[in-house]
Amino acid sequence: MRFKQFQDNWSSKRLSDIAEVVGGGTPDTTDSTLWNGGIQWFTPTEIGHSKYVSMSARTISQLGLQKSSAKILPAGSILLSSRATVGECSITQKDCTTNQGFQNLTPKKGINNEFLYYLAQTQKRHFIKYASGSTFLEISNSEIKKTKCAVPGIEEQTEIATFLSTIDKKIEVQNKIISKYESLIKGLCDKIFRHDKSVCLFNLVKCKTSILQENEIATYYNGEYNVFGASGIIANINKYQFEKDGILVLKDGSKAGKIQYAGGKYSVVGTSVVLIPNNADDARYLYFAMLSIDFDKYKVGSGIPHIYFKDYSCERIYYPNLALRIRIAKELDAYEKKVEIEKEMLSVLQKQKAFLLHSMFI
Repeated sequence: MRFKQFQDNWSSKRLSDIAEVVGGGTPDTTDSTLWNGGIQWFTPTEIGHSKYVSMSARTISQLGLQKSSAKILPAGSILLSSRATVGECSITQKDCTTNQGFQNLTPKKGINNEFLYYLAQTQKRHFIKYASGSTFLEISNSEIKKTKCAVPGIEEQTEIATFLSTIDKKIEVQNKIISKYESLIKGLCDKIFRHDKSVCLFNLVKCKTSILQENEIATYYNGEYNVFGASGIIANINKYQFEKDGILVLKDGSKAGKIQYAGGKYSVVGTSVVLIPNNADDARYLYFAMLSIDFDKYKVGSGIPHIYFKDYSCERIYYPNLALRIRIAKELDAYEKKVEIEKEMLSVLQKQKAFLLHSMFI
């Protein structure tokens, strides 16, 4: 799919031909002189949610830059996560640095940075396919550099980037609507479940694990059963691991502690655990109850955050009689349905974008 005014052939390139591929680093976290300076320092948690980023949660000092492998990336660079949540990306609006969970792309002469941002998104399945690792997936600097792609002239790059940006703006608005509803539900859960926490989580659920890796199923979309990853349903395959409704808790990576609900027959990537309620009628209730848990206090690991069931299983849950549990879940489900409607609209926009990315890039 091309704009009519463009007829020239696209050139075959490697990513290293069109961009500098630059990793990141982390200063010594025990040395306060290396932190809280004026240099933005991003982690994978902070990118991929929106097209642009500018302010990081933490900053490093000039000394921190000098005493680590972190490198200054100029504004307009594409921050590309290479570890755990492989292939997520955002464009930085300011000079910045990142931790070691990135292989960032700084466009070379003749390359539109927004075009490069969308080109990187078309390569996400490739990045996942060639990632490796037993604890979490990671793609190397060398694999990124030799990734093959096709590139048009600068005018066509700009036209493509401008066109796709209109879809991204709609997606951003939709995400804000969903975020407001989710914040409302989280606030209600915090109020409902903060009193009389009488039962430990480990008495209410069984924890199940998975060894399925995302790069094993990243290209499967025509199967009967959903596969859940960190970002929701990521594939559809013809076999399943679980047939009881469960609460998925992301245990590794930038979004560790994220809660999802899975019903019917489904599979789960190994970065999440599945909590199966002992009482099947409790599935929805416990899903909402767990939204009120502060998982941040259970995170460990300086590079890639991890949380473990053995640590947060001691959390106490408000657990009234069955009739009240069902009533609470029903009331909160009414708000959750609004979120699902908005997510369906978001899914339509994302499918449109995916189609365009597939159709407009060679």
